[in-house]
Amino acid sequence: MLGVNDLATYVLGALAIILLPGPNSLYVLSVAARKGVRTGYTAAAGVFVGDFTLISLTSLGAASLLEANPAVFAVVKFGGAAYLLWIGVGMLRAARQLWREHRAADPDAAAAAPTPESTERPFRRALVISLLNPKAILFLLSLVIPSKTGLYGQSVMRGRAFCTD
Repeated sequence: MLGVNDLATYVLGALAIILLPGPNSLYVLSVAARKGVRTGYTAAAGVFVGDFTLISLTSLGAASLLEANPAVFAVVKFGGAAYLLWIGVGMLRAARQLWREHRAADPDAAAAAPTPESTERPFRRALVISLLNPKAILFLLSLVIPSKTGLYGQSVMRGRAFCTD
């Protein structure tokens, strides 16, 4: 039987996964630091919806599909890694550009100039990061896979525990 059969073992594993910072938490923290707490909550809602979607798909058997078909799993894994790499490079570019602008700008002119509105959509971006997060996908594959005996209710219960952690 695949997955973890003991709820206490699952909770310990989920706690360890949640405490380790990943792309979701780093993105939410960076958005909240740059744009404020309200925007951080918007990004956190995107992560929640993404995790809920992954848990729902896992409970419905998508994890079994990924386990049975290594090519599909490789596409999801490498696609997620490539997207996270693209996000990271974009964040580094933005930080470099911001550093250059602050270094070259006059302090009085920078304070008087209005800040342009960003086109960043934190909910959508957090949702995509969450859906393509290799850490979450591997966690769900290893700990939340429904058993071969058809105990899908148990995996739904574990998914709910993961969302409320």
